[in-house]
Amino acid sequence: MGNLLKMERYQLTHNLFYWCGIAGIFFLGFLTADTYAMEVMGPTGGAAATLADFFNGMVYDSTFLLIIVSSILSLILGQEFSCRTVDLEVSAGHSRKTIFISKVAAYLTAFNFMALVYPVAGCIREFTRFGIADFGEILYQIVKAAFYSVLLNSAVFLMAVLICICLRSSVKAVSVTAMITFLLSLYLGYGMMLKLPVSFLVLYQIREAVSTTMFLQPLPIAIGVIWISILTFLSWICFSRCELK
Repeated sequence: MGNLLKMERYQLTHNLFYWCGIAGIFFLGFLTADTYAMEVMGPTGGAAATLADFFNGMVYDSTFLLIIVSSILSLILGQEFSCRTVDLEVSAGHSRKTIFISKVAAYLTAFNFMALVYPVAGCIREFTRFGIADFGEILYQIVKAAFYSVLLNSAVFLMAVLICICLRSSVKAVSVTAMITFLLSLYLGYGMMLKLPVSFLVLYQIREAVSTTMFLQPLPIAIGVIWISILTFLSWICFSRCELK
């Protein structure tokens, strides 16, 4: 499995779409960082005072970003099915379990990194403005936000993985992933406004997690683990039964 995982990572790090996505998200974060100065986490979040506020605020407001990142994931993973790369891996003698674990590990690592490029770019933009007054506190806040970003965003990316496995078409996977992620974002926005149930959404729990200073928060962790467990199980069931040669 180790060799296959290395191969998956190699393919991703040499994929033009992946690096175009990294560059685009970096410039997006760099250019929009100033917009978080006065309302760092929405209208009730107050003005930013440290770099950690920018990092938290950009993770808090990353719902739209997940539509882009998930679509790029679907595009690249969908191509592996459309171009029959997965079929060739099966034909080469790799077990489906090994292929599945390698792909999930490689894609979650790569696209969680891509999502974190956005707040990192914002911090780079604002570094000369705020500097580092309390390094320990800023590091704590950034590590906490990064932890919940990876945990909860992984559920969103696994949803894209499931869609790719079910559809096995790059074009269809991108369209469906973008639509579902957009609808979840739309429900989150209107759900919060209309007082509808939203606590089950990982998109909502990301906001809750970065809005407080406490590191270990049972509900966001539980919601993330439940979503990841269900989506991983469904993805594996679909992958183990889909037609591959």
